[in-house]
Amino acid sequence: MSRDGDAVWPAPAAQSRGIGFYAGWALAWVAIGALVAIGITVTRGGDLLPVLHVSVLFALVVGLTALTSARLVFPLFARLPYAASLPLQVLTLFSGTVFGSVASLTTQPLFSVARPKTVAVIVLVNAVLAVVVGISLHTYDSMRRQIEASYRAIQRKEALEREIEIAREVQRELLPRSVPAMSGLELAAVCRPAVEVGGDFYDFLPHSGDSLGLVIADVSGKGIPAALLMAGLQASVRSLALPGVSPAEMNGRLNELLHQSSSDSRYATLFFAVYDGPSRTLTYSNAGHLPPLLLTANGTVRLGASGLPIGALPDSSYTEGRRAMARGDLLTLYTDGIVEAVGPRGEEFGEKRLLEILERGRNGPLEEIVADVLGQVARWTGGAPPHDDVTLVLARVP
Repeated sequence: MSRDGDAVWPAPAAQSRGIGFYAGWALAWVAIGALVAIGITVTRGGDLLPVLHVSVLFALVVGLTALTSARLVFPLFARLPYAASLPLQVLTLFSGTVFGSVASLTTQPLFSVARPKTVAVIVLVNAVLAVVVGISLHTYDSMRRQIEASYRAIQRKEALEREIEIAREVQRELLPRSVPAMSGLELAAVCRPAVEVGGDFYDFLPHSGDSLGLVIADVSGKGIPAALLMAGLQASVRSLALPGVSPAEMNGRLNELLHQSSSDSRYATLFFAVYDGPSRTLTYSNAGHLPPLLLTANGTVRLGASGLPIGALPDSSYTEGRRAMARGDLLTLYTDGIVEAVGPRGEEFGEKRLLEILERGRNGPLEEIVADVLGQVARWTGGAPPHDDVTLVLARVP
């Protein structure tokens, strides 16, 4: 039986059936053969010992034919349609029993000649019994194999779920527990992993002199490999993002590091920026990531890509951009889990809808803007589980 929570499953049927099980089958059919022989003897008279001897041999023939056919012959019919395999099974069991019975009768030739009708009845009964037992045993074997396969599949699924849960916990621990306090900048962020473990991450890197590093990245792929690559990339970002290292230089170093340590199919889009509080200046470099949106009083500016995703090619070069920010300007970093969320009709959420939400709430609390975006995306998808991580980082000059 299974219980909610930790699953408890019985051992597979094959593990609970030993030699005693098959010995019991043989003894059962020996007993049946003996009872048939006794019944024939009582009703028709004759010598009990030859009848009992032949019946025991016939019972052994039944058991051996059923067991051999079910275990060795019937698997050869597995690929045939049921309408073809069933007649072949019956023919195999019937013919095997008849041939075995003929061989057994040679041990009692005089009795066979003297009691041909009795022998014919016993042979016919045993042939029918062999068909019933053989097909029942084959059905039992098929069910046992299905139960064992289901048991193994459940074990693999539970192990995978445990690994995914561990990876999710590691991923949650790597994300910032809270936003840093900075007098010249308001911050809010969220990362909602998809059903599987994903590769999105964001981070805040406080620097001296009222400056702050902002990073958001999306690792290619999903699952545990993407989560592991994300963890390694985040560790590299924290070790390389030192004061004095420009965003373009930062992306160049990350590109070489990732390309050398992973396969060609592994890469990540990444946006790295440094905000200087005293000058209200944002210096950034975009490595193939979705262009962050900077909402200003004069409109929306897209901080587009200035290079290939990191890890895609060696010796990739990256350029920098610089924007002066004013009071009320809202910077939005996000991943494709938001704009590529698919509705019931197959239409994506899109950048336009995201901009409408940001414009509508740009002067309100950042946490409310984050909640509004998540709520609108959830409504757009009809509450279906997300197929990709949803990551959103907001920064506003107060």
